[in-house]
Amino acid sequence: MNTKQGSLSPQDIKRFQGGELILQGYDNAEIADIVGVTERSVKNWRRTLKANKDNLHALVRKQGSGRLPKLTAKRKSQIKKIVLVGAQASGFADERWTSKRIAAVIRKTFKIDFSASSTRRMVPTLGLSPQMPVVKSHKHSNGEVLRWSRQVWKRIKKKRRNSAFP
Repeated sequence: MNTKQGSLSPQDIKRFQGGELILQGYDNAEIADIVGVTERSVKNWRRTLKANKDNLHALVRKQGSGRLPKLTAKRKSQIKKIVLVGAQASGFADERWTSKRIAAVIRKTFKIDFSASSTRRMVPTLGLSPQMPVVKSHKHSNGEVLRWSRQVWKRIKKKRRNSAFP
């Protein structure tokens, strides 16, 4: 069965089953046991059905009534593109994205104030993961590391064994 919001959720199916059982005359405890919900839920369904003249469609979950999100899906995809291009392209000194920097880009681009914590919660919804960039020395040399571990480290380790401290 489809509704305005789309297909029915498992909770909606339970509500409809419970509503049908209410209309057939079952008591709250029986319905709660059959459908697998609390008696309080059945009592609420019974009240909703009574207020809506036994219309089962009144039991379908209503759309959320909170404030609309500040960022639409289109704006979120724009932010994702900006992040993927890189922080330096947005005027930052290095390529590290932080929650504060993304919030600053949102403020600059869309004139919407976003806190760093809200930005941090939003990043995964963009399909991105919060992570620190890998920092590696440009002067790194595998040969030098190997030489250090074989010569210098062995010498340091030997001194430690022969020292007065265990």
